[in-house]
Amino acid sequence: MGDPMLEHCEWRKGDQAARFEPPDMLWIKFRGTVSFEEAKWRVGRFQELGSQQELFVVADMTENSGYDVEGRRYASENIEPEWFSAIVYLGARLIHKAAAKGIALVQRLRGKPTTPVYFVASEEEARHLLARLRSTQEPPAQHP
Repeated sequence: MGDPMLEHCEWRKGDQAARFEPPDMLWIKFRGTVSFEEAKWRVGRFQELGSQQELFVVADMTENSGYDVEGRRYASENIEPEWFSAIVYLGARLIHKAAAKGIALVQRLRGKPTTPVYFVASEEEARHLLARLRSTQEPPAQHP
């Protein structure tokens, strides 16, 4: 596959999908209820890519009905904020917003910095937001 930071990549696990768009955007499509195995897979994608450089993640929640309990716990305990420049939730409902805030709370309790989180209604709005964030932020950190 080569260096994933240099090329477009796509992955699937069950009903879940991820797509990397160079130079630093990861689109995640949440479908149905995310199982424990799918949560582990998703965290693995975050770690694989985010350990090389910070990512802008767009999490499309329009077809998501939530996480199972073990999957939610695994994600909140294993996601590292240094992997991300920002996370943008597309089509998030109240349950998704609560889960995102819960993950941020777990990070704070662990003494870790939190990742900026945004909520948008459309892909177009997400792309405009990301362009604005890129223009106002320092370049993403490169990880060895």
